[in-house]
Amino acid sequence: MGFVLLTLIFAAMGFGYDKMVNHGSKGAFVFLYCLANFFQNFGPNTTTFIVPGEVFPTRYRSTGHGISAASGKLGAIVAQVGFSRLKDIGGPNHFVKHILEIFAFFMLTGVFSTMLIPETKGRTLEDLSNEDQDMYITGVRQPRGLDATTDATAAAAIRPSV
Repeated sequence: MGFVLLTLIFAAMGFGYDKMVNHGSKGAFVFLYCLANFFQNFGPNTTTFIVPGEVFPTRYRSTGHGISAASGKLGAIVAQVGFSRLKDIGGPNHFVKHILEIFAFFMLTGVFSTMLIPETKGRTLEDLSNEDQDMYITGVRQPRGLDATTDATAAAAIRPSV
């Protein structure tokens, strides 16, 4: 939902930039800008910070989450540096409307890339990991030849305390 609305908002801001900024509708432009900032949390922010906690296998979840967060930060840096150089092509702030149109395109690609993420609704993290959960559920296995009913002292010595 966030990427779809951001696509529409950035397209409206980009294609209507001249009318809004140069012909007295700056309030509408500021409103759309604030709306875009609000919907950033429903699209890109969710994809970067919430989804990795669900889709990566348990064993690699922290690594995947870190790579995802770093990718988001790297994208922000590249956008800031790259678009600050582009905004003055053709005169002061002349290319800003095209930058907003480029943002709309990237938000549209976000719509389609989000569709590639598997749906995790109704499944536990253990089911999603596709890993054998036997050792996690049953705990420490008894060594061979030890019968806990006949030698309770030895069993207590090797059993981890709770």
